Amino acid sequence: MVVNLEYVSCTWDGDGTVAENYTFISSYKSDAPAECSSYQYVRAVRVGCVVPYSEKELQRFEEFHAWLYRDSITLAKQEYKNLLSRVKLNAPHNVSLLLRDPELWIYWNITSNVKAQCQERELRYRINGNKWSTYGTSMENAFNVPFPNAQSLYEFQVRVRIASTCGLSDLWSEWSESVFWGTTKKINDTETGQQTSAGLMVLCTVGAAVVLIVLACLLIHSERLRVILVPVVPSPKNLGDLIDSYNGNVEKWLHISKELQDGFKPNFSERPCTVREFRTEANSESDSDDCLSVHTAVSSDYQSMQSYSSTSTLPSPSETPSTETTPLNGL
Repeated sequence: MVVNLEYVSCTWDGDGTVAENYTFISSYKSDAPAECSSYQYVRAVRVGCVVPYSEKELQRFEEFHAWLYRDSITLAKQEYKNLLSRVKLNAPHNVSLLLRDPELWIYWNITSNVKAQCQERELRYRINGNKWSTYGTSMENAFNVPFPNAQSLYEFQVRVRIASTCGLSDLWSEWSESVFWGTTKKINDTETGQQTSAGLMVLCTVGAAVVLIVLACLLIHSERLRVILVPVVPSPKNLGDLIDSYNGNVEKWLHISKELQDGFKPNFSERPCTVREFRTEANSESDSDDCLSVHTAVSSDYQSMQSYSSTSTLPSPSETPSTETTPLNGL
């Protein structure tokens, strides 16, 4: 392949099975065959050759011949008539990002003698490590993503090759180094999250233990809190103390405070009012003495009741000369 239009690279150990050194001879159509002057080695074994060419004579696209020997025995011979399809450019570099709301722009540079109109560019990006999305771009070393989500992680890579307008190479350059935009997400985020979760769990456990210890201390040292949270229920076997020790006094048996007992006592008094029931009897001569005594009793009771009320429904002695009342029952 023609590397970045700078030299021709020939390799013969693609599968990595060569264990001895081979001799490589090549020539352009207009030149005589010559052995490689710059071999490429892997673990002291020849695996390739770098063949220069004359830019002045435009040898890079001439017909090219190659031979491979081992102990003067020809192992392989190959002719390449279209080197233009074997051009491989260097990967783009200096990939940068610029946010211009509402678009995210990607820029890069290409170090090559290839004209801009002869370059075909391809960009790919993925979000949060998902599947790649690939896009071709006709703009010179630029691409834009509309309305990017700042809460996601974008990863971008770019590559380039000779466009069809200048011959269309079969070989793309390598992908550029990845550039990222969005939330900073690293490979060890999972491990960090697990460590954070474990630390949070330990902290919660210690906090719960401290709270339990504090509550236990309060229950032990605070009688009021102990009574509220764990009320004391009297045992049936102690009911005998109500009669034997406290003479039926429930307040003392339940240990009710004096302030609570005083709260149920009345703090007012009323004057008593005597109420009697009377009935009217017919006047008779035979019972004149009894009626006189009854009339005297009624008069005295009536006089005493007037001290409590100025209005009475009982008739006065002057209004009922022929009727007398006899008390039935005193209440």
